[in-house]
Amino acid sequence: MRTNHSREADVPVYQEIANILHGEIQQNLYPAGERIPSEQQLCRRFKVNRYTLRHSLDLLEQIGLIRSHQGKGYYVCGKPLDIEYPVTPVMRISDVIRKLGREPRAELIHEELAVPPSDVAEALRLSPGQLAYRLEILRFADDVPLSLNVTWLPEDVFPDLLSHTEMFRSLYGLLQQEYHMHLQRIGSTFRTAFPTLQEARWLQIQPSTNLLQIDSVMRDESNRRVEFTSAKYRGDLCKISIHFE
Repeated sequence: MRTNHSREADVPVYQEIANILHGEIQQNLYPAGERIPSEQQLCRRFKVNRYTLRHSLDLLEQIGLIRSHQGKGYYVCGKPLDIEYPVTPVMRISDVIRKLGREPRAELIHEELAVPPSDVAEALRLSPGQLAYRLEILRFADDVPLSLNVTWLPEDVFPDLLSHTEMFRSLYGLLQQEYHMHLQRIGSTFRTAFPTLQEARWLQIQPSTNLLQIDSVMRDESNRRVEFTSAKYRGDLCKISIHFE
């Protein structure tokens, strides 16, 4: 880490420190069950104050990588936050998070009514120029940013959608409550990607962190295509599984 704390893509200093320590723990420089260097040692190493350092350690504790012992310091846990998301017609990432004993949370960071790109319009079988709602949703496991979703919903299927998003907590909860819809996945495509600078800030990661991108089309009970979502998951926290039996 540069001692003047110049930042890559405006990533905060505490996040840089957390990333460095995360990498060192993954490389087994600090094995499970052992104590990491003291706060005083780490403050000297990174040339930061204790407040900044504790912010870094809080991030590592949130993902289950370390744990604090009163008066003894921080110790490496056996297993950090590691989410395996089985992609099925009905499985939701929130269900997976709950099974791990974590609390799922969703934050709506942008909404608009717009003409979708051609690939989205084709996937949803929309007419040229047909409008759809575009929602950007940041998903968390506890307070750890996990994924960034861009969702498109046809305006004619979900009239006045934006009037229902003021108290947004869950996309599917909203669709079930306001439109009585229960959606199923038709299909998904998978790829790897790197985050944009803005995505890296939202997900609290370095721009060099790999993302797992899943583009999915969902249908309603009448087999009508009603949702297209491009979800970008943090590759350092998530893995995707597909089961054929």
